Amino acid sequence: MNAFLTYILASVVSLGVFYLAYIVFLRGEPLFRFNRIYLLSALLLSYLIPLITLLPDSFLFIKANATGTGFMHSFILAPVVISATASKIPSLPNMLEYIYLAGALFFAVRLAIRILSIYHLRKKGLGTNENSIFWSDANIPPFSFFRTMYLPVNLKDTVHLDEVIRHEQVHINSMHSFDIVFTQIMQIICWVNPFIPLIEKSLREIHEFEADKAVMHAGIDPVTYTKILFAQDKTALAVVLGNNFNYSLIKRRLTMFYKKNTRFARLKAIIVLPIAICIVMIYAIGCKQSANKSSDAQVASETPTQASPAVQPDGSVPPPPPPPPQPTNSVAPPPPPPPPPPTKDVNPIYTVVENMPQFPGGDEARVKYMIENVKYPETAKDKGVQGSVYVSFVVEKDGRITNTKVVKGVEKSLDTEAFRVVSAMPKWTPGKEKGKAVRVQFNMPIQFKLK
Repeated sequence: MNAFLTYILASVVSLGVFYLAYIVFLRGEPLFRFNRIYLLSALLLSYLIPLITLLPDSFLFIKANATGTGFMHSFILAPVVISATASKIPSLPNMLEYIYLAGALFFAVRLAIRILSIYHLRKKGLGTNENSIFWSDANIPPFSFFRTMYLPVNLKDTVHLDEVIRHEQVHINSMHSFDIVFTQIMQIICWVNPFIPLIEKSLREIHEFEADKAVMHAGIDPVTYTKILFAQDKTALAVVLGNNFNYSLIKRRLTMFYKKNTRFARLKAIIVLPIAICIVMIYAIGCKQSANKSSDAQVASETPTQASPAVQPDGSVPPPPPPPPQPTNSVAPPPPPPPPPPTKDVNPIYTVVENMPQFPGGDEARVKYMIENVKYPETAKDKGVQGSVYVSFVVEKDGRITNTKVVKGVEKSLDTEAFRVVSAMPKWTPGKEKGKAVRVQFNMPIQFKLK
Protein backbone atom coordinates (compact mmCIF):
# COMPACT_ATOMS: atom_id res chain seq x y z
CA MET A 1 0.00 0.00 0.00
CA ASN A 2 2.84 2.40 0.84
CA ALA A 3 4.44 1.66 -2.54
CA PHE A 4 1.16 2.37 -4.32
CA LEU A 5 0.67 5.68 -2.49
CA THR A 6 4.26 6.65 -3.30
CA TYR A 7 3.60 5.89 -6.97
CA ILE A 8 0.36 7.92 -7.03
CA LEU A 9 2.08 10.89 -5.38
CA ALA A 10 4.99 10.69 -7.82
CA SER A 11 2.56 10.58 -10.76
CA VAL A 12 0.65 13.62 -9.52
CA VAL A 13 3.82 15.65 -9.00
CA SER A 14 5.21 14.52 -12.37
CA LEU A 15 2.10 15.60 -14.26
CA GLY A 16 2.17 18.87 -12.32
CA VAL A 17 5.74 19.51 -13.52
CA PHE A 18 4.79 18.84 -17.14
CA TYR A 19 1.69 21.03 -16.90
CA LEU A 20 3.57 23.90 -15.22
CA ALA A 21 6.20 23.81 -17.98
CA TYR A 22 3.41 23.97 -20.57
CA ILE A 23 1.69 26.95 -18.89
CA VAL A 24 4.92 28.92 -18.48
CA PHE A 25 6.63 28.24 -21.81
CA LEU A 26 4.21 26.83 -24.40
CA ARG A 27 0.60 27.86 -23.77
CA GLY A 28 0.96 31.27 -25.38
CA GLU A 29 2.74 30.01 -28.50
CA PRO A 30 0.94 29.05 -31.73
CA LEU A 31 2.62 25.62 -31.83
CA PHE A 32 -0.69 23.82 -31.82
CA ARG A 33 0.36 20.42 -33.10
CA PHE A 34 3.45 20.29 -30.88
CA ASN A 35 1.50 21.44 -27.83
CA ARG A 36 -1.06 18.72 -28.43
CA ILE A 37 1.65 16.06 -28.67
CA TYR A 38 3.36 17.50 -25.59
CA LEU A 39 0.23 17.28 -23.42
CA LEU A 40 -0.63 13.75 -24.53
CA SER A 41 2.97 12.68 -23.93
CA ALA A 42 2.90 14.33 -20.51
CA LEU A 43 -0.11 12.22 -19.52
CA LEU A 44 1.70 9.01 -20.46
CA LEU A 45 5.16 9.92 -19.17
CA SER A 46 3.88 11.16 -15.81
CA TYR A 47 2.72 7.59 -15.10
CA LEU A 48 5.37 5.60 -16.97
CA ILE A 49 8.47 7.31 -15.56
CA PRO A 50 7.53 6.80 -11.86
CA LEU A 51 6.39 3.25 -12.67
CA ILE A 52 9.66 2.31 -14.37
CA THR A 53 11.72 4.04 -11.68
CA LEU A 54 9.89 2.60 -8.68
CA LEU A 55 9.18 -0.83 -10.16
CA PRO A 56 12.43 -2.65 -9.24
CA ASP A 57 12.34 -1.81 -5.53
CA SER A 58 8.70 -1.23 -4.72
CA PHE A 59 6.60 -3.52 -6.86
CA LEU A 60 8.67 -6.66 -7.41
CA PHE A 61 8.22 -9.50 -4.96
CA ILE A 62 11.93 -9.53 -4.07
CA LYS A 63 13.87 -6.36 -3.40
CA ALA A 64 17.02 -5.89 -5.39
CA ASN A 65 18.96 -4.19 -2.61
CA ALA A 66 18.61 -7.24 -0.40
CA THR A 67 21.74 -8.70 -2.00
CA GLY A 68 23.83 -6.67 0.42
CA THR A 69 22.66 -8.87 3.29
CA GLY A 70 23.26 -12.11 1.45
CA PHE A 71 19.58 -12.49 0.74
CA MET A 72 19.90 -13.37 -2.93
CA HIS A 73 22.87 -15.69 -2.31
CA SER A 74 21.13 -17.88 0.27
CA PHE A 75 19.01 -20.98 -0.18
CA ILE A 76 15.33 -19.94 -0.08
CA LEU A 77 13.00 -22.39 1.60
CA ALA A 78 9.43 -23.07 0.52
CA PRO A 79 7.15 -20.27 1.74
CA VAL A 80 4.96 -20.63 4.80
CA VAL A 81 1.46 -19.12 4.58
CA ILE A 82 -0.06 -17.80 7.80
CA SER A 83 -3.76 -17.07 7.30
CA ALA A 84 -6.16 -15.16 9.53
CA THR A 85 -9.58 -13.59 9.32
CA ALA A 86 -9.46 -9.85 8.79
CA SER A 87 -10.98 -7.53 11.36
CA LYS A 88 -14.60 -6.55 10.70
CA ILE A 89 -13.65 -2.92 11.24
CA PRO A 90 -12.17 -1.68 7.92
CA SER A 91 -8.58 -0.56 8.26
CA LEU A 92 -7.23 2.70 6.87
CA PRO A 93 -5.64 0.98 3.81
CA ASN A 94 -8.93 -0.79 3.11
CA MET A 95 -10.89 2.44 3.47
CA LEU A 96 -8.54 4.19 1.05
CA GLU A 97 -8.96 1.31 -1.37
CA TYR A 98 -12.74 1.57 -1.16
CA ILE A 99 -12.62 5.34 -1.67
CA TYR A 100 -10.36 4.92 -4.69
CA LEU A 101 -12.65 2.31 -6.26
CA ALA A 102 -15.73 4.44 -5.55
CA GLY A 103 -14.12 7.43 -7.26
CA ALA A 104 -13.13 5.34 -10.27
CA LEU A 105 -16.67 3.99 -10.49
CA PHE A 106 -18.12 7.51 -10.34
CA PHE A 107 -15.99 8.77 -13.23
CA ALA A 108 -16.65 5.61 -15.24
CA VAL A 109 -20.41 6.10 -14.84
CA ARG A 110 -20.04 9.76 -15.77
CA LEU A 111 -18.22 8.82 -18.99
CA ALA A 112 -20.89 6.23 -19.81
CA ILE A 113 -23.66 8.82 -19.29
CA ARG A 114 -21.92 11.28 -21.59
CA ILE A 115 -21.52 8.67 -24.31
CA LEU A 116 -25.18 7.69 -23.93
CA SER A 117 -26.23 11.33 -24.29
CA ILE A 118 -24.48 11.49 -27.64
CA TYR A 119 -26.05 8.18 -28.62
CA HIS A 120 -29.51 9.58 -27.87
CA LEU A 121 -28.79 12.64 -29.98
CA ARG A 122 -27.76 10.36 -32.83
CA LYS A 123 -30.83 8.17 -32.37
CA LYS A 124 -33.17 11.17 -32.44
CA GLY A 125 -31.32 12.86 -35.29
CA LEU A 126 -33.35 13.96 -38.30
CA GLY A 127 -31.06 12.29 -40.76
CA THR A 128 -27.58 12.12 -42.16
CA ASN A 129 -25.95 12.79 -45.46
CA GLU A 130 -22.70 11.83 -47.14
CA ASN A 131 -20.76 13.99 -44.67
CA SER A 132 -22.08 12.06 -41.62
CA ILE A 133 -24.02 15.02 -40.28
CA PHE A 134 -26.85 14.50 -37.82
CA TRP A 135 -29.36 17.30 -37.38
CA SER A 136 -30.90 17.68 -33.94
CA ASP A 137 -33.96 19.56 -32.72
CA ALA A 138 -32.23 20.09 -29.38
CA ASN A 139 -30.69 23.44 -28.56
CA ILE A 140 -27.08 22.29 -28.86
CA PRO A 141 -23.96 23.95 -30.18
CA PRO A 142 -22.36 22.42 -33.27
CA PHE A 143 -19.94 19.67 -32.26
CA SER A 144 -18.26 16.54 -33.56
CA PHE A 145 -17.54 13.18 -31.98
CA PHE A 146 -15.09 10.95 -33.82
CA ARG A 147 -16.41 10.63 -37.43
CA THR A 148 -19.79 12.34 -36.96
CA MET A 149 -21.01 15.96 -36.74
CA TYR A 150 -24.02 16.99 -34.69
CA LEU A 151 -25.63 20.27 -35.73
CA PRO A 152 -28.79 22.06 -34.59
CA VAL A 153 -31.59 22.25 -37.14
CA ASN A 154 -31.80 26.03 -36.86
CA LEU A 155 -28.30 26.24 -38.36
CA LYS A 156 -29.46 24.98 -41.78
CA ASP A 157 -30.66 28.31 -43.04
CA THR A 158 -27.69 30.40 -41.87
CA VAL A 159 -25.20 31.90 -44.30
CA HIS A 160 -22.22 30.58 -42.35
CA LEU A 161 -23.14 26.88 -42.45
CA ASP A 162 -20.22 25.98 -44.71
CA GLU A 163 -17.69 27.55 -42.33
CA VAL A 164 -19.18 25.71 -39.36
CA ILE A 165 -19.04 22.38 -41.23
CA ARG A 166 -15.46 23.08 -42.34
CA HIS A 167 -14.52 23.82 -38.72
CA GLU A 168 -16.01 20.57 -37.42
CA GLN A 169 -14.46 18.60 -40.26
CA VAL A 170 -11.03 19.68 -39.00
CA HIS A 171 -11.88 18.18 -35.60
CA ILE A 172 -12.90 14.93 -37.31
CA ASN A 173 -9.85 14.71 -39.56
CA SER A 174 -7.49 15.50 -36.68
CA MET A 175 -9.11 12.86 -34.40
CA HIS A 176 -9.55 15.38 -31.60
CA SER A 177 -12.21 13.20 -29.97
CA PHE A 178 -9.51 10.63 -29.23
CA ASP A 179 -7.73 13.14 -26.99
CA ILE A 180 -10.88 13.86 -24.99
CA VAL A 181 -11.81 10.21 -24.50
CA PHE A 182 -8.21 9.37 -23.59
CA THR A 183 -8.12 12.02 -20.86
CA GLN A 184 -11.49 10.82 -19.56
CA ILE A 185 -10.17 7.25 -19.31
CA MET A 186 -7.02 8.47 -17.55
CA GLN A 187 -9.23 10.33 -15.09
CA ILE A 188 -11.06 7.08 -14.31
CA ILE A 189 -7.76 5.31 -13.63
CA CYS A 190 -6.31 8.10 -11.50
CA TRP A 191 -9.14 10.45 -10.58
CA VAL A 192 -7.18 11.79 -7.59
CA ASN A 193 -4.82 13.61 -9.96
CA PRO A 194 -6.05 17.23 -10.12
CA PHE A 195 -3.99 18.03 -13.22
CA ILE A 196 -5.84 15.67 -15.57
CA PRO A 197 -8.88 18.00 -15.95
CA LEU A 198 -6.48 20.88 -16.58
CA ILE A 199 -4.74 18.87 -19.29
CA GLU A 200 -8.12 18.13 -20.88
CA LYS A 201 -9.09 21.79 -20.81
CA SER A 202 -5.81 22.76 -22.48
CA LEU A 203 -6.29 20.09 -25.14
CA ARG A 204 -9.75 21.46 -25.91
CA GLU A 205 -8.24 24.91 -26.37
CA ILE A 206 -5.63 23.54 -28.76
CA HIS A 207 -8.32 21.72 -30.73
CA GLU A 208 -10.18 24.97 -31.30
CA PHE A 209 -6.99 26.80 -32.25
CA GLU A 210 -6.14 24.11 -34.82
CA ALA A 211 -9.63 24.22 -36.32
CA ASP A 212 -9.63 28.04 -36.42
CA LYS A 213 -6.26 28.06 -38.16
CA ALA A 214 -7.41 25.59 -40.80
CA VAL A 215 -10.60 27.57 -41.51
CA MET A 216 -8.68 30.85 -41.74
CA HIS A 217 -6.19 29.32 -44.17
CA ALA A 218 -9.13 28.23 -46.33
CA GLY A 219 -9.72 31.89 -47.16
CA ILE A 220 -12.55 33.05 -44.89
CA ASP A 221 -12.54 36.70 -43.92
CA PRO A 222 -11.26 37.13 -40.33
CA VAL A 223 -13.98 39.66 -39.48
CA THR A 224 -16.70 37.32 -40.76
CA TYR A 225 -15.24 34.41 -38.81
CA THR A 226 -15.13 36.53 -35.66
CA LYS A 227 -18.85 37.24 -36.04
CA ILE A 228 -19.48 33.51 -36.37
CA LEU A 229 -17.64 32.89 -33.09
CA PHE A 230 -19.77 35.41 -31.24
CA ALA A 231 -22.94 34.06 -32.83
CA GLN A 232 -22.12 30.56 -31.61
CA ASP A 233 -21.16 31.59 -28.06
CA LYS A 234 -23.11 28.97 -26.15
CA THR A 235 -22.42 25.65 -24.48
CA ALA A 236 -24.30 22.42 -23.79
CA LEU A 237 -23.50 20.08 -20.91
CA ALA A 238 -24.98 17.10 -22.75
CA VAL A 239 -22.16 17.05 -25.27
CA VAL A 240 -19.10 17.70 -23.16
CA LEU A 241 -17.32 14.81 -24.89
CA GLY A 242 -17.65 16.43 -28.28
CA ASN A 243 -15.49 19.10 -29.87
CA ASN A 244 -17.78 22.14 -29.74
CA PHE A 245 -17.59 24.84 -32.36
CA ASN A 246 -17.01 27.26 -29.50
CA TYR A 247 -15.60 26.37 -26.10
CA SER A 248 -15.87 29.77 -24.38
CA LEU A 249 -12.46 30.70 -25.68
CA ILE A 250 -13.37 33.55 -27.97
CA LYS A 251 -10.90 36.08 -26.57
CA ARG A 252 -7.93 33.68 -26.71
CA ARG A 253 -8.98 32.35 -30.10
CA LEU A 254 -9.07 35.85 -31.54
CA THR A 255 -5.59 36.44 -30.12
CA MET A 256 -4.24 33.23 -31.63
CA PHE A 257 -5.66 34.14 -35.07
CA TYR A 258 -2.95 36.70 -35.60
CA LYS A 259 -0.09 35.38 -33.49
CA LYS A 260 2.95 34.39 -35.52
CA ASN A 261 5.26 31.48 -34.97
CA THR A 262 8.76 32.67 -34.01
CA ARG A 263 12.21 31.10 -33.82
CA PHE A 264 12.22 31.61 -30.05
CA ALA A 265 8.96 29.69 -29.76
CA ARG A 266 10.43 26.79 -31.71
CA LEU A 267 13.53 26.87 -29.50
CA LYS A 268 11.37 26.60 -26.41
CA ALA A 269 9.55 23.67 -27.93
CA ILE A 270 12.85 21.87 -28.46
CA ILE A 271 14.16 22.25 -24.92
CA VAL A 272 11.04 22.23 -22.71
CA LEU A 273 10.07 18.58 -23.07
CA PRO A 274 13.59 17.14 -22.41
CA ILE A 275 14.06 19.42 -19.41
CA ALA A 276 10.66 18.49 -17.98
CA ILE A 277 11.45 14.79 -18.45
CA CYS A 278 14.78 15.21 -16.64
CA ILE A 279 13.09 16.98 -13.72
CA VAL A 280 10.47 14.24 -13.44
CA MET A 281 13.12 11.51 -13.56
CA ILE A 282 15.17 13.22 -10.86
CA TYR A 283 12.09 13.49 -8.66
CA ALA A 284 11.12 9.85 -9.28
CA ILE A 285 14.65 8.68 -8.45
CA GLY A 286 14.49 10.76 -5.27
CA CYS A 287 11.24 9.04 -4.32
CA LYS A 288 12.89 5.68 -4.95
CA GLN A 289 15.90 6.49 -2.77
CA SER A 290 13.67 7.84 -0.01
CA ALA A 291 11.57 4.67 -0.08
CA ASN A 292 14.72 2.53 0.06
CA LYS A 293 16.09 4.44 3.05
CA SER A 294 12.78 4.16 4.86
CA SER A 295 12.63 0.43 4.19
CA ASP A 296 16.24 -0.11 5.26
CA ALA A 297 15.67 1.87 8.46
CA GLN A 298 12.61 -0.21 9.26
CA VAL A 299 14.49 -3.47 8.76
CA ALA A 300 17.43 -2.21 10.82
CA SER A 301 15.14 -1.17 13.68
CA GLU A 302 13.57 -4.61 13.75
CA THR A 303 16.81 -6.61 13.55
CA PRO A 304 18.97 -7.36 16.62
CA THR A 305 22.13 -5.31 16.69
CA GLN A 306 25.34 -5.36 18.62
CA ALA A 307 25.28 -4.36 22.26
CA SER A 308 25.36 -0.67 23.01
CA PRO A 309 28.03 0.91 25.23
CA ALA A 310 27.54 0.53 28.98
CA VAL A 311 25.17 3.09 30.46
CA GLN A 312 25.97 4.86 33.71
CA PRO A 313 23.47 4.85 36.64
CA ASP A 314 22.49 8.41 35.80
CA GLY A 315 21.58 7.36 32.29
CA SER A 316 24.60 8.87 30.50
CA VAL A 317 27.00 7.04 28.24
CA PRO A 318 30.68 7.40 29.20
CA PRO A 319 32.83 9.21 26.61
CA PRO A 320 35.54 7.29 24.78
CA PRO A 321 39.01 7.34 26.40
CA PRO A 322 41.25 10.22 25.30
CA PRO A 323 44.08 9.50 22.88
CA PRO A 324 47.53 8.91 24.45
CA PRO A 325 49.65 12.06 24.83
CA GLN A 326 52.14 12.69 22.08
CA PRO A 327 55.72 13.18 23.32
CA THR A 328 57.40 16.46 22.38
CA ASN A 329 60.95 16.91 21.14
CA SER A 330 61.29 13.23 20.41
CA VAL A 331 62.13 11.16 17.39
CA ALA A 332 59.19 10.16 15.21
CA PRO A 333 57.92 6.69 16.06
CA PRO A 334 58.69 3.91 13.61
CA PRO A 335 56.01 3.01 11.07
CA PRO A 336 53.52 0.38 12.13
CA PRO A 337 54.23 -3.18 11.12
CA PRO A 338 52.51 -4.48 8.01
CA PRO A 339 49.14 -6.12 8.59
CA PRO A 340 49.25 -9.88 9.01
CA PRO A 341 48.27 -11.94 5.98
CA PRO A 342 44.58 -12.76 5.83
CA THR A 343 43.74 -15.97 7.57
CA LYS A 344 41.40 -18.49 6.11
CA ASP A 345 37.97 -18.52 7.71
CA VAL A 346 37.93 -21.76 9.64
CA ASN A 347 34.19 -21.49 10.22
CA PRO A 348 32.67 -20.29 6.92
CA ILE A 349 28.96 -20.04 6.21
CA TYR A 350 27.78 -22.03 3.21
CA THR A 351 24.65 -21.54 1.14
CA VAL A 352 24.61 -24.87 -0.68
CA VAL A 353 26.34 -28.05 0.53
CA GLU A 354 26.35 -31.72 -0.39
CA ASN A 355 23.94 -32.67 2.42
CA MET A 356 21.64 -29.76 3.23
CA PRO A 357 20.42 -29.29 6.82
CA GLN A 358 17.01 -30.75 7.60
CA PHE A 359 14.29 -29.71 10.01
CA PRO A 360 13.33 -32.59 12.35
CA GLY A 361 10.79 -34.59 10.38
CA GLY A 362 11.52 -32.91 7.03
CA ASP A 363 10.25 -29.81 5.28
CA GLU A 364 6.59 -30.65 5.79
CA ALA A 365 7.24 -30.75 9.53
CA ARG A 366 8.92 -27.32 9.27
CA VAL A 367 5.86 -25.84 7.56
CA LYS A 368 3.58 -27.44 10.14
CA TYR A 369 5.73 -26.11 13.01
CA MET A 370 5.59 -22.56 11.62
CA ILE A 371 1.83 -22.65 11.03
CA GLU A 372 1.20 -23.93 14.58
CA ASN A 373 3.51 -21.43 16.29
CA VAL A 374 3.24 -18.20 14.29
CA LYS A 375 0.36 -16.07 15.59
CA TYR A 376 -1.05 -13.38 13.35
CA PRO A 377 -0.66 -10.16 15.41
CA GLU A 378 -3.98 -8.55 16.32
CA THR A 379 -2.66 -5.08 15.53
CA ALA A 380 -1.80 -6.19 12.01
CA LYS A 381 -5.24 -7.75 11.55
CA ASP A 382 -6.92 -4.57 12.75
CA LYS A 383 -4.87 -2.52 10.28
CA GLY A 384 -5.42 -4.98 7.44
CA VAL A 385 -1.66 -5.43 7.00
CA GLN A 386 -0.46 -8.47 5.08
CA GLY A 387 2.57 -9.48 3.06
CA SER A 388 5.67 -11.69 3.01
CA VAL A 389 8.43 -11.43 5.61
CA TYR A 390 11.82 -12.90 4.65
CA VAL A 391 13.86 -14.15 7.61
CA SER A 392 17.49 -15.21 7.25
CA PHE A 393 19.13 -17.65 9.69
CA VAL A 394 22.15 -19.96 9.99
CA VAL A 395 22.06 -23.64 10.94
CA GLU A 396 25.18 -24.23 13.01
CA LYS A 397 27.34 -27.35 13.01
CA ASP A 398 25.40 -28.69 15.99
CA GLY A 399 22.01 -27.83 14.44
CA ARG A 400 21.34 -24.68 16.51
CA ILE A 401 19.66 -21.65 14.87
CA THR A 402 21.74 -18.46 15.00
CA ASN A 403 22.23 -15.17 13.14
CA THR A 404 18.47 -14.71 12.74
CA LYS A 405 17.57 -11.46 11.01
CA VAL A 406 14.73 -9.94 9.00
CA VAL A 407 16.06 -9.16 5.51
CA LYS A 408 12.76 -8.03 3.98
CA GLY A 409 10.01 -6.87 6.29
CA VAL A 410 6.41 -5.77 5.97
CA GLU A 411 5.35 -4.22 9.28
CA LYS A 412 6.89 -4.21 12.75
CA SER A 413 4.45 -6.61 14.41
CA LEU A 414 4.63 -9.10 11.54
CA ASP A 415 8.41 -8.89 11.37
CA THR A 416 8.77 -9.37 15.13
CA GLU A 417 6.51 -12.43 15.15
CA ALA A 418 8.34 -14.06 12.25
CA PHE A 419 11.70 -13.35 13.90
CA ARG A 420 10.49 -14.81 17.22
CA VAL A 421 9.31 -18.12 15.82
CA VAL A 422 12.29 -18.67 13.52
CA SER A 423 14.72 -17.96 16.36
CA ALA A 424 12.95 -20.52 18.57
CA MET A 425 13.03 -23.38 16.06
CA PRO A 426 14.37 -26.68 17.43
CA LYS A 427 17.76 -28.00 16.39
CA TRP A 428 18.08 -29.09 12.79
CA THR A 429 20.09 -31.96 11.40
CA PRO A 430 23.26 -30.07 10.43
CA GLY A 431 24.47 -29.86 6.86
CA LYS A 432 27.62 -31.60 5.71
CA GLU A 433 30.25 -30.82 3.13
CA LYS A 434 32.80 -33.53 2.34
CA GLY A 435 31.61 -35.49 5.33
CA LYS A 436 32.08 -32.64 7.83
CA ALA A 437 29.37 -30.64 9.56
CA VAL A 438 29.30 -27.02 8.34
CA ARG A 439 27.31 -23.86 8.90
CA VAL A 440 24.57 -23.21 6.30
CA GLN A 441 22.49 -20.10 5.73
CA PHE A 442 18.81 -20.15 4.76
CA ASN A 443 16.10 -17.64 3.96
CA MET A 444 12.53 -18.43 4.89
CA PRO A 445 9.58 -16.53 3.39
CA ILE A 446 6.62 -16.27 5.77
CA GLN A 447 3.50 -14.96 4.07
CA PHE A 448 0.88 -13.32 6.27
CA LYS A 449 -2.47 -13.40 4.49
CA LEU A 450 -5.89 -12.12 5.55
CA LYS A 451 -9.08 -13.80 4.39
